[in-house]
Amino acid sequence: MLNKENIGKRIAFYRKEKGITQRELADLLHISYQAVSKWESGKSLPTVDALYEISNLLNVTVDTLLNENEWKSRSISWQDTGLDVERLHALKREIMKLNSKDRHILSAHYADACLFQIDTAGMREPVYSCIICVPGSKEKLAKEYRYNQEICADVAAGAMNYILQHGMRPVMLKAMVICGNYSQEQLYLMAQTFRKVCDQNGIPFAGMEIAAQPVNFTAEEYELSAVTIGIQDRDKVLTGSRLQEGDVLIGMKTEGIDGTNYPFIKVMLNKNPELYHAKIDGDTYFLDELMKANTAFTREIMALQEKGYLHMAFRMRTSLLGSKNWPGVPEGLGICIDLSEVPAMPLYQFLFRQDMIGEDAFAYHFNMGIGMVAAVPEKYRKDAMDVIGQFSECWCIGQVESDEEHKGEKVWSRGRIRWKTQDEK
Repeated sequence: MLNKENIGKRIAFYRKEKGITQRELADLLHISYQAVSKWESGKSLPTVDALYEISNLLNVTVDTLLNENEWKSRSISWQDTGLDVERLHALKREIMKLNSKDRHILSAHYADACLFQIDTAGMREPVYSCIICVPGSKEKLAKEYRYNQEICADVAAGAMNYILQHGMRPVMLKAMVICGNYSQEQLYLMAQTFRKVCDQNGIPFAGMEIAAQPVNFTAEEYELSAVTIGIQDRDKVLTGSRLQEGDVLIGMKTEGIDGTNYPFIKVMLNKNPELYHAKIDGDTYFLDELMKANTAFTREIMALQEKGYLHMAFRMRTSLLGSKNWPGVPEGLGICIDLSEVPAMPLYQFLFRQDMIGEDAFAYHFNMGIGMVAAVPEKYRKDAMDVIGQFSECWCIGQVESDEEHKGEKVWSRGRIRWKTQDEK
């Protein structure tokens, strides 16, 4: 029994392959356009003579048009691409359940734009910010050694901190993963991690989109990104204009090394491969410490903003003494870091003991575990540290000074890092 619908589909397929329209095929066969349309919709079959004419015009055999097995051997499906569509959609439906039930998130569907409202009550002139954050060089190591949850937390924190340094309040985060046939269990755990970081920072999670591309990515590969939207009243946006000589600098502790530091670490690892499995102390492995996620400082910065203490915030991406980490410092002023007040945390002690980086160069390569710096007036020093201390460890690590004696430099140091050794009590 001939299947009219399938024969019609095959005629339509080979017609389109030749670049011929239905009307053009009808004219070549000297029949009506409606007749061709009925064939291709499966409502009727061509006569035997018409089939021979069609096969000649489309450069295929009559058997090709009629034979189901030959057609099946030529046709492709999503499975041929290596993508299990049903499994993927089932996973996406589960991940959607992790979306925040926030009244401002109107739609956070995985395959749709995220629709949301922003509360601007009390703001005279709201300003919006948006940042797309990617993991950087740490991503390769995360994939290789399965630090998937850590790298997701790192990306989420980075996205938030980028806008926090401008005093902006994060109002939403949405994540994106591009991958091959990656482990569904791992993808779900990654989405959970994004949701957890959002919850810790009081930010609605608008979901994690998954773009599965097995033709472009192996089963072990993926790429991450996160988008954060922020808002703030224009007169509260931090530009550096409030900075004054004498403002104190309060450093906030972060757990992880920023991705921008990783290339430097990678060179060290290449020269000393045994470090991949080395222990810092006791049962703490170097790689575990290296891959810890950075901290997001939403609660700290927003609390300082609310109290009116904050003159400026600086995200420490790379190094304490790197001038690029101190944008917005007005002309005539500079940043003085007291290195003797900067804690030498175990990870940095370990790196120092490898004797590959000189002491004087250390603060030019690393942030020494300081993820964010708040500049506040001296009179608010104690109050500001009490506010920050509710959420994070913090230290007073310097102050804003005149740059007159430093020939226009924007950052300089005094004191020396107090390296602790295992013999010290």
